[in-house]
Amino acid sequence: MLKLKKAKHASWNGVGFGSSTAEWVVVGHEHIAIRELGISWWAIDTSTDKRIARADKRSDLLEILSSKIS
Repeated sequence: MLKLKKAKHASWNGVGFGSSTAEWVVVGHEHIAIRELGISWWAIDTSTDKRIARADKRSDLLEILSSKIS
């Protein structure tokens, strides 16, 4: 199983701007960010801005991502 480290906390952007969700990175692969975009969870390679994997739940995304990284 992959380990995650929180890279950015959730924050309130102010009235009219809403909020930003938290962001995690994969330990040992810090260029892979885990983000919740809309109702889906995405793994994004921040060095190339390419989407690596997508799932409805974060736990499912981690399983998909661990099989791709191994």
